[in-house]
This record gives sequence, C-alpha cells and structure tokens, in this order.
Amino acid sequence: MSLIASASMEKKRVNFVLSEKAYSELALLSKRTGHSMTELVRLGLGLVKIAFEAEENNHKIIVTTTDGNPLKEIVLPR
Repeated sequence: MSLIASASMEKKRVNFVLSEKAYSELALLSKRTGHSMTELVRLGLGLVKIAFEAEENNHKIIVTTTDGNPLKEIVLPR
C-alpha cells in the first residue's frame, strides 16, 4: 500500500515543529512543484521508506545522470 493516502482512507492529523530553514525550504518546494506542503511531506516519507528498505537489503540509492553516470549516493543517518 502506498504511503500517499487515497481519498477513501482514514486520515490522521499530525502537528510538528520545523525550523525556519526547513519551513522555508518546504514552502519553496511547494511553490516550485505546485504540490501542497502535506503532499511533499508524504512524498518525503515514502522516499525515506524506500531508502531504509534499500539499506536493509544492502542496496544503495544512487543519483545518476541520464547517461547512468553516478553523481551522488543517498545515505540516511542512523
């Protein structure tokens, strides 16, 4: 099941505090992408889940160019 809830799924409200920098980055991303801040947090949660699952399976997440040349590795803190 996707972390992005469908309209028919029960939803839970969560409140959390962000630093000014994190809030500004989230607001900027929201403007740039046209996605709500809530959608971006859900997307981020899904990406973090994928990254942890990859790590648990001894896989790596690599950002590459369109040619497949590696640019950077995504490493999550533990």
